[in-house]
Formats: sequence, C-alpha cells, structure tokens
Amino acid sequence: MRQYKNPLAQKIHEIMLPLVGEFMAGGVLKTQSKNIGISEDDIKPEHIPSLAEAIKKGLTLFLGSDVANKVCDQIKMIK
Repeated sequence: MRQYKNPLAQKIHEIMLPLVGEFMAGGVLKTQSKNIGISEDDIKPEHIPSLAEAIKKGLTLFLGSDVANKVCDQIKMIK
C-alpha cells in the first residue's frame, strides 16, 4: 500500500482503497487534490470538506451516488 507523508492523505487513501483499489485510490486523491489547488502533501483539515466533495464527484461514475456519498461522509469525519 502506498504511504503518504501527510496523515490526512493517508486516511483518505485508506477509505477509498477497498472500494477502488490502489491505483485508482491514488489517482483520485491526486487528481481531486489538484482540482482544488493543492497536492496530496498539502492537505490540511480546512481542505477536507471541499476535497471530500470533489472526491465524491470523481467516484460517483464508478461507484454510484450512494457509495460515493458514504465515502464523502467518511472523509468529512477525518480529524
């Protein structure tokens, strides 16, 4: 499993990992972080709500809206 320097990025990756696999979890995290103007290493608590919503949009096509909403909710609970 990929290891991130940023503990928030690691937690987000671990939430997505069982649902979409290693490659896609990393790709979604990287792409959606970039889409909100940061890198995975720069994720801070204040980025979690907008990043969670961006990830939800990215995952809806692959997982459906119900599962993507659950992932979003899990990410928003990260402290």
